[in-house]
Amino acid sequence: MQSKIRFITSTIIMIAGGTFMQGCLMGGAGSIIGYDYPANKYELEKTIKEVLKSDRDVYRDSNRNYMIDITNNKHDTIDNNYYNDGENYMTIKIKVINGECEYIFRFYGDEQNWKASDSSEIFIVYAYDEKGNGGSEGYGINKDIKKKLTDVFESEFVDKVDKKLGSTHTTLSQ
Repeated sequence: MQSKIRFITSTIIMIAGGTFMQGCLMGGAGSIIGYDYPANKYELEKTIKEVLKSDRDVYRDSNRNYMIDITNNKHDTIDNNYYNDGENYMTIKIKVINGECEYIFRFYGDEQNWKASDSSEIFIVYAYDEKGNGGSEGYGINKDIKKKLTDVFESEFVDKVDKKLGSTHTTLSQ
């Protein structure tokens, strides 16, 4: 009986997770706001990592996320860090007075684009405040929460990236 319950629970989680991932992969999340930099992706990535390393109040979420895959009645644990792979996406946390805000941002483009371009862009895909309020543009985010979250992201992260990079970003949308 317990194995049937585990199987049903795992199946529901996989279907829900697959549906969620499909929506994200098809662009369902949208972009809350983007920042364009006059530096290639690799320079920007290096600068971001320097900011994260030097500031205790802004840090990368280094927890590994896992999911259980069941195929042919065999259970397999899969490392599932799609939104925190460090190359395409980064998940960071910023400490605020009553906790911390969480941001998932993405580097625009792909490896071919990154090698060819002298500029680069990051954009926030998901953002949550210390109370768990937030989300994504594609799935709707309260205007006031969006403003609060982007203000924190800019003052506590983007401005520091600008300073370390020695240049100023261009805000792309809001």
